[in-house]
Amino acid sequence: MIRNSLILVASFGLLAGCASSSTNPPPQNPDAGKVTYDAGGQPNSGGSTPTDPADGGPAADAPKGRDSTSTKSGGFKPKAVKKIAATKPPLPEPAPVDPAAKPVRKPRVDPNGLLAEAFTIAAAAQKLPDFTALTLASIFIAPTLDASTTGPLAGAPATLKAPTALRFTGSLNVTAGNDYKLCTKSSDGSQLLIEDTLVVDNDGVHAEPAEVCELVSLEPGEYKIEIRSFHVTGPVMIQASWAAGKDGTQAPIARTSFFKPEGADARVKAKK
Repeated sequence: MIRNSLILVASFGLLAGCASSSTNPPPQNPDAGKVTYDAGGQPNSGGSTPTDPADGGPAADAPKGRDSTSTKSGGFKPKAVKKIAATKPPLPEPAPVDPAAKPVRKPRVDPNGLLAEAFTIAAAAQKLPDFTALTLASIFIAPTLDASTTGPLAGAPATLKAPTALRFTGSLNVTAGNDYKLCTKSSDGSQLLIEDTLVVDNDGVHAEPAEVCELVSLEPGEYKIEIRSFHVTGPVMIQASWAAGKDGTQAPIARTSFFKPEGADARVKAKK
């Protein structure tokens, strides 16, 4: 009798333990199912932190920085570089002069410079005029365009005074391909065109001489060039300069880089 009672008590204890186990599940691991990410944004399946280079592991990928292609030039903010093709191959550069050699007689006609045409305009002009509607006042050869507020335009007649509009034509000889910074500085508006493409636009009336520069990509070649300007008051001030690259040393375009258009000397002689 006692033996049967013990068996019954043990059976009831086993059943109670099973019931308690089913109603109270084991505690969950707080990190179970948690996914960590390394510095590059990839999952770390092992659940550990990214490997530290100091521990001999690979360095985490550094975040990419912003593209830094800004221009550092006072007041110079070039637009997208224009690429203009030359219609002629470059002219040969002058041979270096040997001081010991016998002097060679220069040709009577100098090929360098630009043909300059001057037109009378109204003193109230606010922008560059339509040159086809103007009457020619004078014509001459300008060896360079480096006039200042105190120095007159080279080659210009003494009668050249404001208000006037000027047009310079010829060719620009480029012997080395590069991105060139082309500039005009003028007392009032000016423009520079290469192969009939507007490169520098410095138009409008200026309270004081203003300069505008733009970048253009030029391969070796001879390029058609046209520079226009107008001046309503004060001295006639016009300059054309260039530099190789946006950070190159800017200098006036040399006389030897300008070439007169065909028939320029005949037109000057005929004054038309």
